[in-house]
Amino acid sequence: MVSGFVKSLSSFTYRTFFKKESTYFTTIVGSGVIFSITFNTLFDKYWDKKTAGTKWEDIKDRYLSSNEALIFAGTFHGIHALASRISPALKGNATRDLGIQTIDTKNFRVHCFQTPTGIKFIAATDLLLTDLTDVLKSVYRLYCDYALKNPFYNLEMPIRSDMFDTMLLKLVQTS
Repeated sequence: MVSGFVKSLSSFTYRTFFKKESTYFTTIVGSGVIFSITFNTLFDKYWDKKTAGTKWEDIKDRYLSSNEALIFAGTFHGIHALASRISPALKGNATRDLGIQTIDTKNFRVHCFQTPTGIKFIAATDLLLTDLTDVLKSVYRLYCDYALKNPFYNLEMPIRSDMFDTMLLKLVQTS
């Protein structure tokens, strides 16, 4: 489900669509100005002050397509699993914290937080943001509080919770 318009909320804009995959994909760019979250039937959102009030069709080329995001999520999952297996610090079955935590490129940085249940929250940010572990943990807590604890939420269905949306927006604005 893709919304036709990027909706203006406060001084931000956002877009929502839903996907099924085993990895949550999060994007935080420009010191937290642009934020998206997606995959594993969650959703993704883009908040961007610069595009407030514009149609999604006019700005969609700035973001990954659904196919590109699926390819990225699948590739990252494989690399993360491989890194956790070849880590020299491997002790017993404690592979959760041994995979990739950050990847630095020339133009952006990718952060990963893996939950105890194996869900990965991935953030692609500009180089100004150095550590997003606490932010990604907070997103996970919101997911647990407003999605998993909701008796009407099914893991195979998109999250449709105004409270989750509101709390996520507050987190993005304060981070």
